[in-house]
Amino acid sequence: MSEPDQSRADMIAIDWGTTNCRASLLAADGQELDTRRAPEGAGGLQSSEFEAVFERLVDGWPNLPVWICGMAGSRQGWREAPYLSCPAKLSDLGCQITRITTASGRSVRIVPGLLYRDMRNNSDIMRGEETQIAGLLARQEDFSGLAILPGTHCKWVEIQDGMVKRFQTFLTGELYSLLATASILRHSVSAHEADIPADHPAFLGGFLDVTSGRVPLVSGLFQIRTQDVLNGAQKDDSAARLSGLMIGAEFAAAISGGWLDDVTQDSFIIGGRGLTPLYAKACELVGLKSKSVFGLDASTKGLWYLAHRQKITAD
Repeated sequence: MSEPDQSRADMIAIDWGTTNCRASLLAADGQELDTRRAPEGAGGLQSSEFEAVFERLVDGWPNLPVWICGMAGSRQGWREAPYLSCPAKLSDLGCQITRITTASGRSVRIVPGLLYRDMRNNSDIMRGEETQIAGLLARQEDFSGLAILPGTHCKWVEIQDGMVKRFQTFLTGELYSLLATASILRHSVSAHEADIPADHPAFLGGFLDVTSGRVPLVSGLFQIRTQDVLNGAQKDDSAARLSGLMIGAEFAAAISGGWLDDVTQDSFIIGGRGLTPLYAKACELVGLKSKSVFGLDASTKGLWYLAHRQKITAD
């Protein structure tokens, strides 16, 4: 494997998640010159441990501006980066950064998360996804429409003229995991959600049952156990139905919340390679046309976009 051309390097972009982190050495045009991964996610580190992990991760790379998004900026992270309130212009994220200078002299910038309060003063937060949305704007700066970000905590985001107007979080992925590993359904479900084909009949059936109102979610969940006990249902099929029920409940709530009032709006799904096809199929089933973007690629491109915008503003 050839060594990366570090002479073209302009910045370092790091997506620091709860379970792992990824660092990218970027050229001035946003091209990835080198990429490194580490298993030390923010969830397993004390604030005093981040710098040592960071230094190992970027060892041998030039001393360039470092931009970080994700859980490194949480209250339990490296340094808390305060939330920016919505409506928020995404390009402003680069102006609200939290700065750190490491013992080795590297300049680190941590991107803030976003905070949204609705008319009833219910609050919602995101940290990391805002940079993926910025990555979407790096591709299409005039984008207005809907962004859906599947994951442990799925986000639905309204974007207008480069601004996040509102967003809503659904605990779909975490609930799926809890039900599949810590509830009575653990005896009936074996497959991981990311392994489920989007055209699996059990996934489609579960989704349509919940979104149509034919089967209440809390009843449909126990039916998975019933089918296993009485009919010996295959565990992969049960996992697919569980996924369909959970994502169906999320879409039913989104419909109730007005997110799909206009199914002709431009829409993007920003997520991992496992969940994105399931959400794309779900969008198709409710009549919403969507395009897909890989989440980690969007994070890297988003950090480049924010750094680039800040540089333009400074100049």
